[in-house]
Amino acid sequence: MRRAAPLVLFLVACSVTLYVRQESDTLYFGTSKQHGGVVTDAEWQHFLSEVVTPRFPGFTHWTAHGEWMNQSEDTHVLVIVHGPGHEAAIRQIIAEGKKRLDQKEVLQVREDVWRPRDSK
Repeated sequence: MRRAAPLVLFLVACSVTLYVRQESDTLYFGTSKQHGGVVTDAEWQHFLSEVVTPRFPGFTHWTAHGEWMNQSEDTHVLVIVHGPGHEAAIRQIIAEGKKRLDQKEVLQVREDVWRPRDSK
């Protein structure tokens, strides 16, 4: 039984700390339109409600300040954490963002993240 004790402790510890791999996409949308003008707060909110929310009911966004092509501009940062297999929805958000917000480019950063497994 003494030999089994470390194994039992290891299994109990693992059951407590199980994690699920997720993907995190961070998308950067500039506010300067390529054909002049800037993305308004109303345009950004419409984009979120009409394009992002139907594909992902949970996400985080904030406004930042950055540089693009030696030009200073405000930026909308959108972070979506999701399970694997949602690449098409992310591509649709990027494509629709370029079109609706008149953006030449949208920067995408993808990384693996880990969340605790639900204990249900």
